[in-house]
Amino acid sequence: MAFWRKLIAPLFCCIIFVVTFISLKNSWIVVRDITPGPEYGLLLFLLPGLLTGLIYRDSPIFSSLIGALISVPVCTALRMMFYPRVRPLVQEVAYATSAIFWCVLGAMLIQLLFTAYKQFRQHR
Repeated sequence: MAFWRKLIAPLFCCIIFVVTFISLKNSWIVVRDITPGPEYGLLLFLLPGLLTGLIYRDSPIFSSLIGALISVPVCTALRMMFYPRVRPLVQEVAYATSAIFWCVLGAMLIQLLFTAYKQFRQHR
């Protein structure tokens, strides 16, 4: 069972990452209406990391990193095929890197909460 979790966790993270990407690009989730400005939608990429951390508790950071790294080429291919190119390639790489960061940060938050809970239970 643990072997399958090692394979399923990054795949699950990849699927949630791509769904988040598609929902942001199709404007199914509208974060803001002003075009030039900060990308608050990147905070939604915490969700794949959080869910991956809940599924695979042994190594959530590594699993979410692998899942995000696998999904970036998929998202880039989807962007090139179906969505108009608004930004230069350098900004697309920065967007993908930021999305990876937020995904891994979500896994780090879950690991922090689990560690704090274990410490709290030990000292009771």
